[in-house]
Amino acid sequence: MGKVWAKRAYKMRGFFNYAYSLLMLRYTKANLGRLRRQLKGCAVDRMHIGCGNVILDGWLNVLYERRQEYGRLEQRGKGWFLNYDLLGPWPVEDNSLSFVAGSHMIEHLDLNHGLMLTAQAYKALKSGGTIRLSCPDLETYARRYVAGDKAFFDQPLIREWCAFTNAQTPGQVFIAKAYDSGGAHKWFYDFESLKNILERAGFTNIRKVGRLEGKTPDLPLLEPAQRELETVYVEAVKP
Repeated sequence: MGKVWAKRAYKMRGFFNYAYSLLMLRYTKANLGRLRRQLKGCAVDRMHIGCGNVILDGWLNVLYERRQEYGRLEQRGKGWFLNYDLLGPWPVEDNSLSFVAGSHMIEHLDLNHGLMLTAQAYKALKSGGTIRLSCPDLETYARRYVAGDKAFFDQPLIREWCAFTNAQTPGQVFIAKAYDSGGAHKWFYDFESLKNILERAGFTNIRKVGRLEGKTPDLPLLEPAQRELETVYVEAVKP
């Protein structure tokens, strides 16, 4: 009974936050303009997209949760936080960012939305700016599956990030990674597919890098060490 009421309370909070955000005109062009002025005043030139609970100092940390208050910039420690949908116009001026980084977030977007996100990132970055994306690597999973590498799929860290607790065989875990609790994951990317969507947005110098390799600042905080065994890391530059 307690879980039922907790779920109802969560839904009610979500409804209140959505209604309040509508009342405060947070989804409007006027609020977009306000956010851009605020962020210009903050002199922030790097954006951490899909930040989860990781708030990086000196970054604009962005997360989109439908049930949270929308479109209000707040300072958290030495960083800034914003609940915002990045598939539309970004809350920063065009050609204003030096870095855009997303760790294990692009897989939560399908191919069409991935293309939309990288196009918006391209507009927001300065010439010479860097985008960094990481996500579960389709190639790693496919190679391990074809090789019959049960030990890989039985590793605790692979199991920990598998939302289907009943998955036991390598094939079941592989597919569970793709679907992630019935749809939280929308796509399974490898380097070639990430390279493709970045090229289509206009990026150049697209390369696969190591977990702590690349131009992007704060990599030890941005890229969890425990996820390295399943992850592909990519950086690209706006010419």
